Amino acid sequence: MAGHLILDEAAVKKDYDTLARLVGEHDAIFLLMDTRESRWLPTLMGKAGGKIVMNAALGFDSFVVMRHGMEHPAKPHEELGCYFCSDVVAPADSVTDRTLDQQCTVTRPGVAAIASALLVEIFVSLLQHPLGGSAPAPLSAAEDRGDHPLGIVPHQIRGYLSNFQNLVIKGSSYHCCSACSQRITGAYKSDGWQFLKRALTETGYVEELSGLAEVQRAAEQALAEIEISDDSDMMNDDDIEPEI
Repeated sequence: MAGHLILDEAAVKKDYDTLARLVGEHDAIFLLMDTRESRWLPTLMGKAGGKIVMNAALGFDSFVVMRHGMEHPAKPHEELGCYFCSDVVAPADSVTDRTLDQQCTVTRPGVAAIASALLVEIFVSLLQHPLGGSAPAPLSAAEDRGDHPLGIVPHQIRGYLSNFQNLVIKGSSYHCCSACSQRITGAYKSDGWQFLKRALTETGYVEELSGLAEVQRAAEQALAEIEISDDSDMMNDDDIEPEI
């Protein structure tokens, strides 16, 4: 998993080979894990292999279910995002040195069933669409269903049991995503296990390759310039003599 060191390379390589074989043999991948980092490699493999990737993540009284975008070489700006496209950092170890309640997600009793049912319905609608995994996503639930007999095919559904509301959301692929950007998938396609081994053992490699590190540096530089500007304004204000 991303953020976890390789302690036994032979065992990890064997697990990787098994996962790569399973991904290659199947048409769809369902991500139902409990940590962000465990979803990273299957997300990357699915995007690189042109597979349908369905993802569900749960909170105490909220959930998100989504289908990951597939590659559109001719229209990359139309690609839908993945689970990691909204992140500005690469996934890291979220379980080591955590208490049991911090490692596990405690949910209301119906959250898992609701999320699972919605994810399956999105999957079925996707399979029945003429464009399959490349079916366009609506901007809202009120959008015209078109000719598809099962209606719209959402990109994401975010549910909130605190007010029993579901929101249909569409998000674009992020060109600096740590899991599905072209720089990451390209490196994986070219180098396979060697890329993965470097990603797991070399701190900051994924951020640098994807471009997230540059985004972070630009943000820090912009923040520093704002602070300098604020300090200069305060000094100028102090030089102004009060009127009598």
